[in-house]
Amino acid sequence: CNKKGLTMNIRLIISLIIIALLAFCSCEKDRQVKFDLEYSTFTDNRDGYEYKTVTIDGTTWLAENFRYLPSVDGNDVDSVSFDGLRYYVYNYNGTNVNEAKATDEYKKYGVLYNYDAAIKSCPDGWRLPTMDDFQKLFKSINRTKYEGTYSHGQSLDYNTIIMMCGQRELWGLKDSGYDLLNVSGLDFVPGGVMKPEWNYDTYTGKDKELLDSVIFNDLGNSCLLWKKKKGQEKDYISAWRITYDSQYEQIDFDMRETLMQKVCGLSVRYVKD
Repeated sequence: CNKKGLTMNIRLIISLIIIALLAFCSCEKDRQVKFDLEYSTFTDNRDGYEYKTVTIDGTTWLAENFRYLPSVDGNDVDSVSFDGLRYYVYNYNGTNVNEAKATDEYKKYGVLYNYDAAIKSCPDGWRLPTMDDFQKLFKSINRTKYEGTYSHGQSLDYNTIIMMCGQRELWGLKDSGYDLLNVSGLDFVPGGVMKPEWNYDTYTGKDKELLDSVIFNDLGNSCLLWKKKKGQEKDYISAWRITYDSQYEQIDFDMRETLMQKVCGLSVRYVKD
């Protein structure tokens, strides 16, 4: 009787193992994460900072916000200017680079660059990502959901966005869910934006005059990233914006193109040439 019971137990164990293997194979076959991924590092020889990088289907991206800071701008100066190359650290209004680098905002989110600074500050062998780079990235990350060409104003699939976002605490994600968070290794974080203050014309509903003031917004709520514009560059450039609405119990991520003034300060992620 004991021998018979032992045999039945062995058969049961074998059956459970087979069921588990079949379930695993089914999950592997149907899983959304199907892209090639490779981690490495890159050191900027201008300041010696070592960046994490991730190569996704042959394209290498910085896996953290860029933080090269040759100078810093804010409100605590005699005259605020938005001309030329401009560098900002969220909520820092002085001009001392070492002080700016010592802030939590710099350590967590890096630097906010106006468009000209984003173009000029890239290290040798790197560049701002183009629309084609982002198109390839979206297709690589979630092939089961993303098809065709992305159009302006269209939001990406929720899972694709989650796969690109990292650092749960910076996004305010207290829920233990979001299993796909940052499986791409890109680690996008909500570093906010610097927007110049404008004199708003209530009659026309448009910005009327650029004022002498820097305004920081959306830290913890928005990740804004410059992309390289093709052709002639005007006052407004398309950027990528990831946002969530914390008013609801379930955080609703959203990513789409948005027009930004070139004088605004946004986060930067370079790709390798």
